[in-house]
Amino acid sequence: MNPFRLTLATDDLFCNRVAEIDRLMQNMLSGIHTVVYAPRRYGKSSLARVVLTRLEDKMVGVYVDLFSITSTEDVADKLYRCIVEALGHNAVDKSSVMSRIASFFKNLRLNMSFDPITQNPEIFISLGDVSADIHIETVIGALDEYCSKQKIKVCLILDEFQEICTLKDSKKIEALLRSGMQAAKHVSFMMLGSRRTILRDMFEDRKRPFYKSAYIMPLPKIPEKEMVSFLVRIFKKGGVTLPLEEAQQIVNFCDSYPYYIQKLSMLFFDMKAKGMTKSEALLVAMEAPDYENIYINLTMHQKRLLRAVAKAKPMNMFSNSFLVEYHLGSQGGVQSSLAKLKKLDLVEQRKEGWRVVDPIFEKWLII
Repeated sequence: MNPFRLTLATDDLFCNRVAEIDRLMQNMLSGIHTVVYAPRRYGKSSLARVVLTRLEDKMVGVYVDLFSITSTEDVADKLYRCIVEALGHNAVDKSSVMSRIASFFKNLRLNMSFDPITQNPEIFISLGDVSADIHIETVIGALDEYCSKQKIKVCLILDEFQEICTLKDSKKIEALLRSGMQAAKHVSFMMLGSRRTILRDMFEDRKRPFYKSAYIMPLPKIPEKEMVSFLVRIFKKGGVTLPLEEAQQIVNFCDSYPYYIQKLSMLFFDMKAKGMTKSEALLVAMEAPDYENIYINLTMHQKRLLRAVAKAKPMNMFSNSFLVEYHLGSQGGVQSSLAKLKKLDLVEQRKEGWRVVDPIFEKWLII
């Protein structure tokens, strides 16, 4: 059987991150709120899940995915649902636990019924007539009070945290969450995000509510040597020998991105007889619809600049030769398009020059 999966990496499919796991565990246990940021598909969510698993005998883990939020009501609803589900997850007497939770979350309408066939409990949550602002303002305090009474600690993970910034009342939501976070004594926040420019603004801008409120932890690349030995080991587990040079080729092609390494490895495991090149081409083709959705929402100049970065990998984005060769017009136009591409976390400046952040997207752009 193919040992690779495209779900969250856990157990032996999770590679390294030993130092990061230790740091996050220490921070959560010590009540040090932490921001973890890295590009998409870099393993943030998998890392958070591993940390929760390691902490499960010391803290209750609450995982909230904010990626799909479209309103303040969505934020409140997701927070409540995930908190209630986590607090009641291991309870033998669900009814008793739900009653206890409801006594602390007084603004919440919480009901439970049992499936007539399976007898499994079904929990119904409603925000009622109370405004979403009030719910967000009080939910962390109510959770902290519950933790105090029950003598427990909670690790609250807010994935894709920067999506709050897309909402109309984003500044108000930031202020309400910051207030709850500051006062909490038994709840540790772990905030994950992939749009790094937005996240840095949230936590480093003096005018923003979250300014200097958390430990900032950018995720570095996993060392190539660790990733290569990991691939050799997992291929062997599946009954296939992977030479070191082929493992290195996978890591290089994917520029050490964990998701892409897992996916290319999965493809190559089944297509080994056809060769690495076929597997690489299939990976790019499979990811193309996602890239097309990103690309179609850019202006013509932003598209031209993005392709130029993919092809030229310029040291100086504003050099006359670069502007002329790729028909980019004025420096002002490039500056405007660059700001948008950086905000979307599509390009970044490295020591070796400007690059497209996503290595497979970069390859798709120059095909």
